[in-house]
This record gives sequence, structure tokens and C-alpha cells, in this order.
Amino acid sequence: DKKVFVIVVAALFLVIVAILLDLQYLYLMAAALAVLPFASYLLAFRLRAPFKTVRDHPTTAQEGRLTPVTLTVTAEGGLPQASLLVTDAAPAELPVRGEGSGEGPQPLDSWDGRTGERRYQVEPTKRGVYRLGPTRIHTTDPLGLFAFPVTLPDTTEIVVHPTPVPARNTTFGGEGIYGVRERDGKTRRGDGMDFHGVREYRYGDALRRVHWPTTARTGQLAVIEFERAFERDLIIGLDATQGTDYGQGRESTLEYAVKVAATLTDRTLAAGGGVTLVTQAGSVSVRPREGDPAAARFQLFDRLARLRADAEQSLADMLQASRLPAGSQFAILTAGGDPHLTAFLSERIQHGDSVWVIFFEPGSFGGPRVMSPAVAGGRLTVVERDHSPWREGGKSLEYLLRDSAG
Repeated sequence: DKKVFVIVVAALFLVIVAILLDLQYLYLMAAALAVLPFASYLLAFRLRAPFKTVRDHPTTAQEGRLTPVTLTVTAEGGLPQASLLVTDAAPAELPVRGEGSGEGPQPLDSWDGRTGERRYQVEPTKRGVYRLGPTRIHTTDPLGLFAFPVTLPDTTEIVVHPTPVPARNTTFGGEGIYGVRERDGKTRRGDGMDFHGVREYRYGDALRRVHWPTTARTGQLAVIEFERAFERDLIIGLDATQGTDYGQGRESTLEYAVKVAATLTDRTLAAGGGVTLVTQAGSVSVRPREGDPAAARFQLFDRLARLRADAEQSLADMLQASRLPAGSQFAILTAGGDPHLTAFLSERIQHGDSVWVIFFEPGSFGGPRVMSPAVAGGRLTVVERDHSPWREGGKSLEYLLRDSAG
């Protein structure tokens, strides 16, 4: 606006001086000055540069953790640009943090006239599958009077995995043969109390664990490695029946259930137990000593990230079809009152299974009052909206799970 104002005032000034002094060439100068913006516009319009963008970021991210994104912009011909402004669309669940987080178009961090980059970070606030993009590039004419926005329909997908609630007590998942006191602070193989074997000394190993007979025989330091015994693995049944997700945003029954499932999974795995997640979308198992547990854990969390409450099949039918062994330990996460699920759990208890029902009370999330699928002989934990996993680091929910698990 300032540039246009200056050009208009300058043209009028030349016309007035030309009239007062009767100088013909000033008329030509005023006309040239008046035509200059139109010439600049036509030049930029006819020689608009085609752009290409490449967005680089991890395909998966962790809820609540900063994730770097690099957007590379390349001009493939056209009129050279002194600078560019870029808008890279991001959903509300992936707010941009740090430098370049202002609203509206942002300048590139670097630009040499043909190629440049914009680097920023997003902080996922909710698990799920999201898309970054499209990119909107704002160019100008040589005088900087007119803007020429162009939208490039390039998008990339980012999957946000849920973050477990921080553990203040990790005793859930089974006991070592020496009792619960042996479990305090011991969550990895090598720190428990059940003999596993002998291996080479590694930097950081306690000298009290040196196995002297092997050391004397081989001439190299060797240490005793321990592992811990566990009673049973954990089967998590997460109900994703259509119409059972109450609340909005991340303050909903499904989001709470996913958070609890992620928490129980990580705590059980950290304690050395195995986990099987069963939803209407299928089942995923993680065994600490079988196959590739890291890849299996990733698959389980990816399933949690993509989970939606849109299943028409009952969770009880899915659990029944899974043919789970007798003597299993169940943690059932649901916000519904399915009588078929109650009947299934009652039958499992009669066959010696341990059942823990975690019921997300719909009424506290703005939904109807529903009868929980509590069963005789099982445990029941009621989670309400007040037990938010995102308030005070999930302290309220963590205490609730810890007390119930004990």
C-alpha cells in the first residue's frame, strides 16, 4: 500500500509540475510512472515460476513430543524471486512450535533465488493419523506491489503414537520369585533375581556381579546375568464399538482408553511380561523373548494410533474368536454395557482367568448412563473425565491404575 501511494503521489506531482512549467517531457515521465505497476504485474503474471516442494519429517511421531519438519522449495524456471513467503498447512492437533510459528505466511529460513528451506517443529497433542500440507507459496512482482499465491497439492502423512502415562510404580505385570521388593527399580534383563547365564563384562556392570570361575578360566571378566520370572502375560481388550466414543477431542472415552492401553502395555513390557492387544480391528502380540519385540511394540502402538470407534462387531465376539488360553489375565477397556461382553468375561472367570474391567463412565463425558460390564470375581475400575491423562502429567489416572492394579 505504501509503494502504491508513493507511485500515485509521484505521478500526480509530475503532472502538476508539467502543467505549471509547461514541460512536455514531464507528462511522459508521469505516464511511464503510472504504467510501471501494470507492466510489473504483467511481467510477473506471464513469467510466474513453477515450484516444487519436498517435505521431510518422521513418518511417526510421539504424542506431546516436538517433531522436526523441513520443507524444501525449488523454483523450476520463471521470474527470479528475491524472497518467498510460505504457508504449510497443519491440522489443529499438530500446532507449530518455536521459530516460524506465527500465523499467516512465513519467510523461508534460506533462499538463494532458486532453492530454499523452511524448518519448523510440530508438537502433536493427540494420537491419530494426520496430513501436513498442502503448501501455499506467495510470490510478488518485481516491484513487490502484487501478490501471486499458488497452492501445491502436496501432502504427507504423519502417524502420532500415544504416549503412556509416566509410571510412578511399575510393579504391575507379575512378581519375581523373591517377592515384590525385588522388583523395585529393576525393569530390564540383567537387574532381576533369577539366574539367566554368564556373559562378557560390559562397561557399567557392577563388579559384585563378576563370575570369578568363568573369569579365571577365560582370562576375561565375565558377569552373571539375571532375569525375572513372571506369573502371566496381559491381554488388553479395547472396545471400539461404533457409538461408544463419548466426549470431544482428546477428552473422550476412546482417547482415555487408548491412553490406558498404551500405559498398561509399556509397564507390562518394561516389567518383562508379554502383551496381546485385542480390538475389533484384530490382535497384536508382543513377546519380550520372541521374534522382534521392538517391531511388535511399534505395530501395537501403530494400531492404537489408528484406532477409531467404528466397529460393528462386538469385542466379545473378537475375544471369543481369538481362542485365548485358559488362565489368562485380562484388562478390558470399554465405555459400553454390552451384555455379551459381560457373559464372555463371566465364563472366562469360571475357567480360572483373571479379569480387570476398566470402565470409562460415559456420563462424565457428556454421554448417557450405561451399566458397566462388571462381573463377579473380577475387578472393576471406573475412569471418569476428572482422571484426565493430560492434567498434571496424568497423576490422577496413574494413581487410579496403580491402586487398582495392586
